[in-house]
Amino acid sequence: MEESQHIRYVPTRDFLDKIMSIDSGELDLIYDAVMQHKDKLYSGKCWQTFPQAEVQYEDLDIYPAFTETANAIAKVAREVVGEHEDQVREATWVHSHANVPQTHEKDAALTRPRCALAMASADASKAPSQKSNKVHWLQFVAAVEAKRDSDQKDKELISQLLACLGVMMVEQRVRRFALGLFLSSTQVSVWLQDRSGALGMDVPIDIHENPRDFIQVIAAFAILPAHRLGFDPTMKLAREPLPPIHIYRFTSQGPDGSSREECKTTNRIMQWVITTEHGDFMTLRTISLRTDMASGSGCIIWAVIRYEDRAVDPDVRKVFVLKQLWRSDGLVDEGAIHEHLKSASGDPDAQYIGDFEFHEVVKIGGEIDSTAGLIRRGLEPARVEAEERSMQVTSRAVARRRRKMKAPENRTRVRIVLGFLGCPIELFSSVRELVSLLLDCVRGHRFAYEHGVVHRDISAGNLLIALRGHDIPPSAHSEPQDVRGCLIDFDHAKRTRTVEERKITYDADEIRRLTNMKLYHVCTEEWAEQVTDEVVSRAVHLVKHRYPNESSPGEITIRATIYIRAALEYYKLSGRAPPPGNVYTPEALGWDGLLLVRSRASAICHRLNVHIDPESSGTRPYISVKILHAPGEVSVPWKGYYSFRPSDVVHDAIHDMESFFWVLLSLCITHAGPGDQRRNELIGELRDFANERQEQVDQLLEVVDCLFDGDMATIASYKHHLFSKPQDFETTILCHIHPYFEALKPALCRWWNLLVLAYAFEGYGYHNIHALVIELLDDAARNLVSSAKCKEDSQNAVEKRVNFLRTITHAVAASQASRPSSPLPDINILETKKTPHQHSSPLSSPPQSPPAKRLKVGH
Repeated sequence: MEESQHIRYVPTRDFLDKIMSIDSGELDLIYDAVMQHKDKLYSGKCWQTFPQAEVQYEDLDIYPAFTETANAIAKVAREVVGEHEDQVREATWVHSHANVPQTHEKDAALTRPRCALAMASADASKAPSQKSNKVHWLQFVAAVEAKRDSDQKDKELISQLLACLGVMMVEQRVRRFALGLFLSSTQVSVWLQDRSGALGMDVPIDIHENPRDFIQVIAAFAILPAHRLGFDPTMKLAREPLPPIHIYRFTSQGPDGSSREECKTTNRIMQWVITTEHGDFMTLRTISLRTDMASGSGCIIWAVIRYEDRAVDPDVRKVFVLKQLWRSDGLVDEGAIHEHLKSASGDPDAQYIGDFEFHEVVKIGGEIDSTAGLIRRGLEPARVEAEERSMQVTSRAVARRRRKMKAPENRTRVRIVLGFLGCPIELFSSVRELVSLLLDCVRGHRFAYEHGVVHRDISAGNLLIALRGHDIPPSAHSEPQDVRGCLIDFDHAKRTRTVEERKITYDADEIRRLTNMKLYHVCTEEWAEQVTDEVVSRAVHLVKHRYPNESSPGEITIRATIYIRAALEYYKLSGRAPPPGNVYTPEALGWDGLLLVRSRASAICHRLNVHIDPESSGTRPYISVKILHAPGEVSVPWKGYYSFRPSDVVHDAIHDMESFFWVLLSLCITHAGPGDQRRNELIGELRDFANERQEQVDQLLEVVDCLFDGDMATIASYKHHLFSKPQDFETTILCHIHPYFEALKPALCRWWNLLVLAYAFEGYGYHNIHALVIELLDDAARNLVSSAKCKEDSQNAVEKRVNFLRTITHAVAASQASRPSSPLPDINILETKKTPHQHSSPLSSPPQSPPAKRLKVGH
């Protein structure tokens, strides 16, 4: 209930008419049949199995009464309407409060419904009071929570119900939304949980006074098509050699019978057949999950093959990556971004972004699958006052806040298919390869940027190692592969004008006037003869661009002089040899690019004080200091000089290049070598280290926490400190780089100084940042040397990489019933400890042998 902004109440009649809708003629027939049932289910204006008001009973006594009545109504509804292929088959209302549903995820075991509508469970003729039947979360259709008193306002019970619906969404990859009932001895309300949040009836149904509506609710669960109950008809469970099947068409016996072992198969290796507009694909493995929360994008990424290729040799068949998510209306269409970039694929740098195949908006029955449309069917929230009454809100301040709550965001289900499979960049095989991979990804970023796309979500998880030609060596002892770095996951990107459209040019007269201007400050400097007139002219161009209203020649020349001096100091700090004749040209200083018009304000990225997208997983350590703070809050000085006035922050290339820097720095500090070797200090017990090293270890742990593992406020504060006192970087951060990466210290120091210079003046380094980063990485790669020990580590890393890929590409769609699975412990917990609404960290471990870090291919 903490996420009340995602919970809405809707008029009960609207909920019935749009979510639980049944043809009025069919409902009349079902109602008459129930009222005339031989067992007299309803008599004397009450349901006979429910406890009477004058009888003493417990909350748990409601469940057997409900399941008996609900199963009887459901049976009548199916007899009246008949069964169809798109319905849930053999679903039965069961109560099993003594047994916790079996689960794939450890946190799900902490949440348990006391009653549920379950698929392919025990025969309905068996006594519903039996408690020996275990049900897996994969079998759930709906969940029920009950309370004896006629109180549908209980926040704790509502939280419990929503927790159960959230686990259903997490556990069932084919689930688009989930439905649940909040029940008492006299009332029932229906709740819906989807990727936009939760909906509940504003006024509960009195089941005794209004039996028709109660019958409609139960009958809807029995006869509505499965997609109306939240299932995805475009996904079937693979069960070779049998044909794939929708999980809602399982039976308790026969060829379509489900097995407990089948349900136990983990979500990582459970294989699905997904129908798209471009054919059927079969999943091999899940390689990234972002579905630990009921609301949000629910992003899930599979390695897939075309279904018709399932019998083709795994070493030959092509493997794709299929990404599915619920995209918010406020986010960019990632598929359209890829399509736009593909149209410019003649550029050689296009190879450094994911190979795009196609994208689609998922449709069911020809209708777009969205939360506001196909799921909620245009339901509008009830009046805020009704919600406040339901939640027992009395504070006027809280009431005012709720009135200001924005409408639930609409989310549309989309899919993107890429034509390559990659490894996490942590599986680099050498320092040289790591630098080469980063170079490729920076070039890929430059390609996208030049064509009007700002990525805005640079992280280690979005930088992959792609094998050229998709080849995987047949032996783990093969030579290191020919690889390339690949930038992926454009779901937080923004379209802007191309670089060509943003270039600032001056007319010839302006250039001539500025070039002929005698800068008296420059003329008095000892280095005045070391710069060309064009350098002076470009410095003035910059000042005029940064201070367009400045008319004083003296002020202009002072600022231009300061900028030239800072640029010369940066050049010398970078360790490069002086230019020919010791004369600095724009090319030598990296000023040969043109200044750019700023991106439009509409392209502003997530700033901490404005909007940090909660779905952006794995990127917190890498977000730019400028994006983490309000405009003007971070002033970056250069070597004691005052900086130019900072501009308002609009997410641009410079901020992504800072994120690349944090990616490299994090690898150098947290890793001990190639192949995802973590530092012993970060994975061992502190007592394993000698006393003289304890202080060093403590300092290392503090740096890792403040820069990479801490919360957003901690990381933002620490980055602010570093950029406010950039001279502290070498003494407090660079000293903690692992010895394996010692050769990269000069490059990291040069990169840090470049960022400081760029932020201090927002000059040519700011606007020409790609070229300068590529130059320093190229220089770093040329200066690296290998050793015999490095070669051994490199070979081990290649072996890990091969095993990683082969584990995915050689996955076999064996008979589900024959798949081995580890037994899950029986856990009996009566109270909810944690709900999916309260989780914040994604399920992100990739399938590996042995398991290693995650592979992220996009949110």
